[in-house]
Amino acid sequence: MLLGMALHAVQKRSLPDKVFEQLTVEIVSGRYSPGATIPSERDLSEVLAVNRHVVREATKRLEQIGLVKTVQGGRTTVLDFRQTAGLDLLAIVAEHAEAVEALLPMLAATLEMRAGVGVDLARLCALRAGSDVRDELLEICGELARVAEGAELLALDQRFWQRVLDGAGNLAYQLAFNSLIRAVHARHELSLPWLEQELARSDYRRPIAAAIAGGDADAAAAATRSALTPPEGYPLLAPPRKRRVRP
Repeated sequence: MLLGMALHAVQKRSLPDKVFEQLTVEIVSGRYSPGATIPSERDLSEVLAVNRHVVREATKRLEQIGLVKTVQGGRTTVLDFRQTAGLDLLAIVAEHAEAVEALLPMLAATLEMRAGVGVDLARLCALRAGSDVRDELLEICGELARVAEGAELLALDQRFWQRVLDGAGNLAYQLAFNSLIRAVHARHELSLPWLEQELARSDYRRPIAAAIAGGDADAAAAATRSALTPPEGYPLLAPPRKRRVRP
């Protein structure tokens, strides 16, 4: 019996991906608690309208990212993803979960982490970056201020932080950034209104870029902390609002 499951038949394309995505959201949403056994390959193949090979491939991917473990007897048990999964899980869930309200706490946690990582990145960049990075960061700030709002900000801000990463020269931070940016930008209806407000509030990253350009590591860290940490009571994320249409 597959009681209480929100699974549905998948389309006939990228079948293992579709099964993997559905099962991931089922596990992370808490429909399966740690230690629970997910349905058998046969049961899943019937519900999802795919063959058992597709289910098996999807289950192997779940095991690779730390969501399940196959135990003696062929049973597949759910792990506590908080203890076993990695940052990539944030992006997977953000890209594929349908319930926006359920995503908000996870994305808010991602933004808090981004703030912590960003402070040290800016400090390292101020210490290590060459003149090409310093100059380009100042140019990007000017572009951010010129654009001010709209989808173009997402790519520009991502470019800004990529250049900070280039200047910092830390591979571990780069890998973390890859997952964080995928998660934060997976749902533009959430991330864009928030980014517009954050950029306006923090003068479009210009204090950060100026401190890096001056080689002042402490000032770069302080400016980043101010830019990425919202004031007390300021929501990190809110349900999507209607976009204003320009005349």
